[in-house]
Amino acid sequence: MGELSQRIVAKVSGPAWEPLRRQFMQMAQLLVSVSPDSNSELLTTYVKFTVHTTPESHVFAAIWLKNSKRLVVGLALPEDHEAEELGPAPPGMMYKGLTKYFVVERSGPVPKGLAAWAKLAYRRALSTEPWASVAGFADEPAARDKGKQGQARTPLRRAG
Repeated sequence: MGELSQRIVAKVSGPAWEPLRRQFMQMAQLLVSVSPDSNSELLTTYVKFTVHTTPESHVFAAIWLKNSKRLVVGLALPEDHEAEELGPAPPGMMYKGLTKYFVVERSGPVPKGLAAWAKLAYRRALSTEPWASVAGFADEPAARDKGKQGQARTPLRRAG
């Protein structure tokens, strides 16, 4: 995929969104472009970004569009990832798997670290996909080396 739908673009096309449109489009394009397999979907009050187009695909980011005064972005970053702009979820904006959040106010800047954060969040969400626990398929070494219960996996051996 790697593209935003016309429905998403239309959501922020009204005059009320003018002060945040540039920031929203910059962030949304950056998030959806982390992989040709990534997908975006507009729901009632937010846009979610997933690692694939399948319904059970893991979410690596979300942008809340509750009002045209600010944008809240959540990312599936490692719990220990630190940056000055990142913090906990604002009330009512928690999403399963998203661990770090930041807010962009009207005419405010997009954090410079977003490109790197988006790639890291994508890789982290991708490593939690069901097939990622098979040795050799996950991007992160920790995901390759652990089974579902966090125990070391036995390497696969050829038959015969």
